[in-house]
Amino acid sequence: MLPWDRIEPWDYVIAHVSDEYHKKYDMVEREDIQQSLYEWFLKHPNKLDEWEAIGHKDAKNLIYRSLRNQALDYCQAWKAKSVGYETSDLFYYEPDMVEALLPAILRDDFTVMPILNLGKTGRPPAPSEGGNMMAMMVEIKAAYLKLNEDDKTVLFYKYAESLDYAAIAKEMEIGSEDAARMRHNRAIKKLINRIGGYKPFLDKDIADPVTEIDDEQPEQIDEADDE
Repeated sequence: MLPWDRIEPWDYVIAHVSDEYHKKYDMVEREDIQQSLYEWFLKHPNKLDEWEAIGHKDAKNLIYRSLRNQALDYCQAWKAKSVGYETSDLFYYEPDMVEALLPAILRDDFTVMPILNLGKTGRPPAPSEGGNMMAMMVEIKAAYLKLNEDDKTVLFYKYAESLDYAAIAKEMEIGSEDAARMRHNRAIKKLINRIGGYKPFLDKDIADPVTEIDDEQPEQIDEADDE
C-alpha cells in the first residue's frame, strides 16, 4: 500500500483533473473520478518513483498526462455502462485519418473518398468501413467550423491550398516555419477534441526510460475560444 505522504504532494493535480473531467462528464460524480485517480497512484508506485526521480516539473507533466488518461477511461466506461453500450464500440479519430480527409473536406469535394489505412492493429472498425465515410467527413467539417479563425486559417492553408509551413508562416505573419507547424498541430488537437478526443492510453507500472517530456503542463483546450 502506497503511503499517503507519497500521494499528498500530488493532491492538487488530482483535484484539478477531477474538476476538469467532471465538467466534461457531468453525469459522473467528481468524488468518483477523484477516487479513480487515487487508485492510479496505488497501482503505479514504480512509475511514481521513476518520474519523481527526474525532477518535480517533469514528474508533474507526466502525472498530469497519465491522470487525464485515467480520468477519461473511467468516465467513458461509466458513461458506456449507464447508457448501455460497450467501450469497445467507441471510435476514435486519429490525426493521420483526419489529415487524410481534410483536403477533400476543405475543398468541399465530398465525392472524393480518400484511401485510408483503417486496418491498423487495435483500431476499432471505422464508420467508413460500414459505408459511412460521408458521415465522418460531415462530422469533421462541423467540428472545423467551430474552431477559431486562426485555427481554421492554418488548416485551410495546409489542406485546401496545399501550402507548406514556410508559406503558411508568411501568409499568417507568424514569424517562422516552426511556429506555423506548432499552430497547425494545436489546431489538429482542437479538432480531434471536438469529435471525441484521443483514445486514452493507460500506463503499465514498469520502469521505462523517459524520452520526451513537454516543457509545460499538457495543453488544455479552451473551448470558449473556438466558438
